[in-house]
Amino acid sequence: AADGRLRSANAAAASQLALPPAELVDRDATALVRAAPALASVFNTIDTHLGSGAREWRDEVRVVRGDQTQVLALRGAALPMVGGAEGGHVVVFDDLTEWNRAQREVAWAEVARRLAHEIKNPLTPIRLASERLRHKLAGALDPERAQVLEKTTQTVIAQVDALKELVDAFADYARTPQLRRDSVDLSALADEVLELYQQAGQVEAERDYAIGLPSVRGDRGRLRQLLHNLIKTAIEADAGHKPALLEVGTHLRDGMVELSVRDHGPGLPAAFDAGWFEPYTTSKPKGTGLGLAIVKRIAEEHGGIVRAENAEGGGARFSLALPMA
Repeated sequence: AADGRLRSANAAAASQLALPPAELVDRDATALVRAAPALASVFNTIDTHLGSGAREWRDEVRVVRGDQTQVLALRGAALPMVGGAEGGHVVVFDDLTEWNRAQREVAWAEVARRLAHEIKNPLTPIRLASERLRHKLAGALDPERAQVLEKTTQTVIAQVDALKELVDAFADYARTPQLRRDSVDLSALADEVLELYQQAGQVEAERDYAIGLPSVRGDRGRLRQLLHNLIKTAIEADAGHKPALLEVGTHLRDGMVELSVRDHGPGLPAAFDAGWFEPYTTSKPKGTGLGLAIVKRIAEEHGGIVRAENAEGGGARFSLALPMA
């Protein structure tokens, strides 16, 4: 209205602002901010533009609630005068959160694809040249120099292998897979992946699989890749234990089949939020920053959700919830 009070709000506006219509109507910006402090950026922005006298305006604001950030595009326009009195203003807004996230994912995927292509090409020749050098010169050198050659070529080969692992992670993120959906026993699949790490001496796991869980419908290969990334993340977080101590369980939650992986590391970083599931975000000095991004992407391909929280008693717990088949 002309006096700065909100005259009406439709159900879509109330839903996007996560406020009942009754808490919006017949209040000015100051009262609205008091009722919903998290929406201060929205109501203050609207109030500022209304006070400027502009007939039309547009703006973009961010709403932060805990670890979730919502992006709203606001557009306002003055209504025609009625009977000589100001008609007030109408404000329309769109939730751009998912749109912006999708745009970022497309951009990161293109970056990953190009990096994978540019880095992969020279790796094989570097490795072959190092191995050939060692093979040709090892027998012609005295023992001391032969040992230096061996250590040097081993270093080169190890670094090439590390780069190849990085390239594979880039390629995995950039790839648009064709999913082959089957009925998957999530507990059995988790146990299969976990067993590989146990046999390698990397993990000591406590299992808690619910009996009689329904299957999920998904691509077994992609879900296996997701589990590998979750377990690797947990192992890297629990660097203080050799092997890493993990707790892995499955159960029903809110009508979905949920798998959780809990480590005994330092817990989530203080600034951990949804942004840590985006590419190239990591607290590890040697991390690719793609592990959790790949987990989130595969979960969303299957209509699932990934959650992260600090576990009671220490460590972090990552949970994957998938729809029942």
